[in-house]
Amino acid sequence: MALPPNSERAELGEIMLMEKFSFVQGNRHQLAAGELLCEAGAVGVVWQLESGALRLDSADGQFMQLVLPGDMIGVELLAATAYAYTARAIVPSSVSYSPLSNDAERRMALLDGLMQQQRRMANLVALRTGPAQDRLKHLLLLMAPDASAWGEVAARCVLPTLKDMAAILDTAPETVSRIFANLKRSHLLDVRQRQSASFSVPRLRDAAWPTGMTRSDGGRRMTEALQA
Repeated sequence: MALPPNSERAELGEIMLMEKFSFVQGNRHQLAAGELLCEAGAVGVVWQLESGALRLDSADGQFMQLVLPGDMIGVELLAATAYAYTARAIVPSSVSYSPLSNDAERRMALLDGLMQQQRRMANLVALRTGPAQDRLKHLLLLMAPDASAWGEVAARCVLPTLKDMAAILDTAPETVSRIFANLKRSHLLDVRQRQSASFSVPRLRDAAWPTGMTRSDGGRRMTEALQA
């Protein structure tokens, strides 16, 4: 079935949005970890992520992209297509939407979407290639609170589940768990809980991670590297 014209599609999207999210306050919506925002093939509105993180999956469930604060979701709707991906929160998140009611706003959103895609493709390469320990390090730094970027004091970072992190990093959950255990043994992580960790961003960013962090003796190897 062909999609309706742009004006009708936008109106339909607004109606569907309000039916689905009747509890939206203003133009913002809170998502719990694991909650769906939109599904591939559906029609709706363009969202922007205010806080948290989402994963975009293809219609068959394959991870495609990580969405971070400031990113838009569903820009493809402006080209008269349905949602290309399913978007799901991987940590508690907040999203907002704007009607984009005139051509100037829609053109600006398309330009922003193009620049966003370039940034996220660079992140995707770092998250999906190279040693698993380097991929996890990149993910932790992406997920870290902005306010902790330069402080030596450990900051709490809310994290996705091991299953989500493994899908994002293209590795096994057991591998992610083993790297976390070695980071904890080497004191680069101060606290490690089920879906959070506390660490100093500068220490984590600047530390030289030796090869073998996925092995059972990775913690000892890291400690030796830090003391060298």
